Amino acid sequence: MESTLKYSDETDKCYGLTGMVIGLFIYDGEQYLSSITLDGGADSSIEFTPDFYFSGNPRLSPKSVWGHLLKQYELSVGMTVSNVVCRCLVHRDCPINFELRRALHDAVALEGRETCSLDDDEIDAIFDKCYGYMNRVFSHRSVQPIVRDFAARLNSHRTLHRDEMSDFLRALQAL
Repeated sequence: MESTLKYSDETDKCYGLTGMVIGLFIYDGEQYLSSITLDGGADSSIEFTPDFYFSGNPRLSPKSVWGHLLKQYELSVGMTVSNVVCRCLVHRDCPINFELRRALHDAVALEGRETCSLDDDEIDAIFDKCYGYMNRVFSHRSVQPIVRDFAARLNSHRTLHRDEMSDFLRALQAL
């Protein structure tokens, strides 16, 4: 198994983006999702609503600001982990090896240190909880056909907007 976090091809990217949308949904961040596209680069495949981005407000307390940054970090971890887990468990039908898990952890740990000034124990707790949960989600036999359908639709349409994704997200909610 390849130990890279990069997409191997366009189908792999479809599953990665599908995983990210599901991760965002699971972490109650679907209101921030505007659209996804196969034609975007690494940083532009998912378009978020303006509410997702922190614009800063001098009237907010430091505690509120930090809480917002922590929530964004948790959403980011959820999307990153679900991207890789979805690609491995659903698309490639293989477990995640230690090397890939470590690379995934290291990628989100750097962001946790820089964005939220979290220490390693806090990062590990967030990562381990998310990783375990996403493994259970994407291993679930009822979730996998929904993921495959979503990825196929993205592949055929190239771009999906929030309203076009809502049917799939409702199907997940029903589980």
